[in-house]
Amino acid sequence: MPRQSRISLSIPEALLEEFDSLSRSMGHPNRSRAVSEAMREFLTSRKWEMARRGKVPGVILLTYDHHAGGIGKALTELQHDYPDVVTATMHIHLSKHVCLEVIAFNGDAGRVRSLAKTLRSRKGVLDLKLATSPL
Repeated sequence: MPRQSRISLSIPEALLEEFDSLSRSMGHPNRSRAVSEAMREFLTSRKWEMARRGKVPGVILLTYDHHAGGIGKALTELQHDYPDVVTATMHIHLSKHVCLEVIAFNGDAGRVRSLAKTLRSRKGVLDLKLATSPL
């Protein structure tokens, strides 16, 4: 049996409750098993994402709290910093405070990774999904 490590995490209570509820409904025997499965899925998808080379088309789905200080302006400026990658954007209001930005891209995979990494690090970003398509 592989060696186990005990860790501690700080996450929002509502997120933990939702995670526990879904993992129980999926039949996970305990939280550790569910977290391990989630981590494996994260690693698999991110390794694939990071391994892409050359020109890649796709979209970034970015959910954010538009009340976070300066996030709207920062997102616009960042998209203008990547004119070689960003081809179009669409802004969708999900609620009074939450927006979804759809950023279409077509460009060098390294530049796409750089854009996604920078977006993920912005204050107010709630979630980021990157989907690529074969050429």
